[in-house]
Amino acid sequence: MPMNLFNFFRRLLTDSHVYFACKVLIAISGIVAFSVTTGDLKIAVLLSLGVVAGAIAETDDHFLGRIKNLAMTLACFLFASFSVQYLFPWPWLFAIGLACSSFLFVMVGALGQRYATISFGSLLIAVYTMLGAATAPNLYHQPLLLSAGALWYGVISLIWLLVLPHKTLHEQLAQGFYALGRYLCEKSKLFPADEPGTQALRHRLAQLNIDVVQAMTLAKSSLNSRLGYSNDPELGRLLQLYLLGQEIHERATSSHYPYSQLEQDLKQEMVLAGFQEVLLQLGEACQQLGHSIMLHTPYQHSRRTHWALQALDDQLEFTHLKQHYPSSLLTPMKFLRKNLANINALLASAANLQASHSAQVAELAKPQRIGWQQLKRHASLDSLLLRHALRMSLGLVLGYGLLQVLSLERGYWILLTLLFVCQPSYSATRRRLMQRMLGTFIGILLGVPVLLLLPNPDAQLMVMGLAAFLFFTQVRLNYSAAVCFITLYVLMAFNLLDNQGLAIVAPRLFDTTVGCLLSYVLVAWLWPDWQYKRLPALIATSLCANATYLDHVLALLHQGRSESLDYRVARKQAHLADSELALAWQSMLVEPQSRRRFLDLCFSLTWHNHALLSYISALGAHRDQLEGIEQLPPVRQYLLDTLQQAARQISAEQPLGDAPAVQPELLDEVGASDSDEQRMLTQLLVLIRGQAEELLALAYDTRLLTTE
Repeated sequence: MPMNLFNFFRRLLTDSHVYFACKVLIAISGIVAFSVTTGDLKIAVLLSLGVVAGAIAETDDHFLGRIKNLAMTLACFLFASFSVQYLFPWPWLFAIGLACSSFLFVMVGALGQRYATISFGSLLIAVYTMLGAATAPNLYHQPLLLSAGALWYGVISLIWLLVLPHKTLHEQLAQGFYALGRYLCEKSKLFPADEPGTQALRHRLAQLNIDVVQAMTLAKSSLNSRLGYSNDPELGRLLQLYLLGQEIHERATSSHYPYSQLEQDLKQEMVLAGFQEVLLQLGEACQQLGHSIMLHTPYQHSRRTHWALQALDDQLEFTHLKQHYPSSLLTPMKFLRKNLANINALLASAANLQASHSAQVAELAKPQRIGWQQLKRHASLDSLLLRHALRMSLGLVLGYGLLQVLSLERGYWILLTLLFVCQPSYSATRRRLMQRMLGTFIGILLGVPVLLLLPNPDAQLMVMGLAAFLFFTQVRLNYSAAVCFITLYVLMAFNLLDNQGLAIVAPRLFDTTVGCLLSYVLVAWLWPDWQYKRLPALIATSLCANATYLDHVLALLHQGRSESLDYRVARKQAHLADSELALAWQSMLVEPQSRRRFLDLCFSLTWHNHALLSYISALGAHRDQLEGIEQLPPVRQYLLDTLQQAARQISAEQPLGDAPAVQPELLDEVGASDSDEQRMLTQLLVLIRGQAEELLALAYDTRLLTTE
């Protein structure tokens, strides 16, 4: 029992959400101690608001980078808060300043995610300043205290970073392996699956691939922020784990056969069950590796998967003797089994990875510097960022106008709600809107009895700290729960500032409702971002990325397992484009019924594109073993031309009437004398050709979207 309790607390404290929230709890605990010592609750509340804003504005970076970010955050906080306090007595000037500053802060996000996060925190600190501007004793009171709270949190976070420099990276890598585990477990359902079931599973796998790609992208970003700034051998081990995860990802997404035909062709449930069991065990092993990374414990690979693979090999050999499978079926099954064995070997190697200097490991692609041409793209209304900046600026001014016209004493909660709810896309805003309403209602239901049962100010301050802690444990997991806790936090704060906790219950509900409705109107009517309009560009990008990936794979056939930087970049870009397309379909599902145009087309594009990527991944997984064929050069050119032609048709760079490229008839039959390696290459090329031609046919329908 004590060991179970120890493991529970160890798991709890290594969870990144709890880990993040612990820093906030420590910062607010220090403020509570200050309040108890001095008896000044109002200063404590302002400091705690600064802590919350500082935590929201924090970005992951190495130590020196974190210091620079903190300095930039404090400068922006002081500017935003001081501007609000200075212009507050003049509503017209205040409205102009609010419109200009909110627009500029949002547009600064064009420089990168770090700047976007700091800008959002600055807008948040501006609204916090508005809440107390009318009662502030002087011009500097709120700006200095709010910034001091952010500084206090920043100092604690820097100390924490010195103690655990790679904690965020451990978490992101762990999430990547968790996502790989879920992907492999879902893929096991393909054994067996009929045609409709295969389509649904392909689409589900495309959705799960989003989680893998996002987690690995975050891990790469964290690695890039640290490589070159630290000689810690642990960083080298984490880099090896990242590269191992990338290789497992390629193998996990690979497909060797049209699985909808497998049950009918194989006629052997035991073999199908064997493949399913191995995939389930590999998925479980990926999740165990993620668990070990998160807990900083040695990974121990189970021998069960090796035995399952051996049993599968024996079963496949036995059934072949009985059924006499044709080579067109037996060869893919052998390569599929070999691919699963290689995934198992990669996972087993994770148990023996040694800490090493990162310079001894493969190089990562550096993030591109944002150039003038990229910034110029945001000067057009085609830019999502520009449209979001205009909506946010107009929304905040309209909210401010409403509270002035209706004389709403606490109407600044309209602005706060709009700041959190109004997102760049309709789908994200709609999700936030429902979550915000639900969380606010539950938070008030919890807050009223707390205020009645705990009239003591010190007790309420402790509830504030606990609510802030719980908010940060949930803000990235369950936004409704996070809003519930931040509502409780706000009720305590206002009761301590003005003894008006219960008095703001009804206004809080009203302001939240108005802010949510205003956000909805803005994203639904002002340059709405309907997904069907983005679909042509997304699929064109994905087709080009798949063509580039295929070109790199075919160029490396039978040349060893090169994991060169160019190859890894091409593979990553193909997966990123695939996940963007799947995300568009997800977003389309929550749009109004009248705007869900081409939903079935988007579904078809998503699963065909993921199927194409999976066949290219199979080529990539076996690129060191597959042998070239005589027809490869013309076939390679045909496949690349087909994919690029489909992309050009979709992006309106080519007339719809253009004839397709001449199809080579060299892949229709496989010679009896061909080796297994040549036969596998030919069959995969046939499957890739089928998906490429299907996508070319769908390109005509997708092109119609550009005329809408």
